[in-house]
Amino acid sequence: MKKVRLVAALAAAMTLAMSTAAMAGTWKLGVTRPNAWWYDNGDGTYPVSQWMWIDGNNDGVAECYYFDNAGWMIASQESPDHWVTNSDGAWTLGGVVQTRNVAQ
Repeated sequence: MKKVRLVAALAAAMTLAMSTAAMAGTWKLGVTRPNAWWYDNGDGTYPVSQWMWIDGNNDGVAECYYFDNAGWMIASQESPDHWVTNSDGAWTLGGVVQTRNVAQ
């Protein structure tokens, strides 16, 4: 029973570590890379080499985006961990944008 709890706890921790939720940031259009987007966390930082759940329009529903090793959002391509993003950069499964409800 202890092993089951340990495995469940480790799985939950890994899931949380792999993606974060953004609550108060802003999408920014690249100056040095036209048509490229990055996300300003609002505290002087930005996501790098990670997935992030972002509710960009504050409707209580977040979409998940991947940011490369320079902090640029990838769009219409596969992430390093082999997930697909659409033309808006949102993570998709079978062409369906994946979403998560977020607290308002």
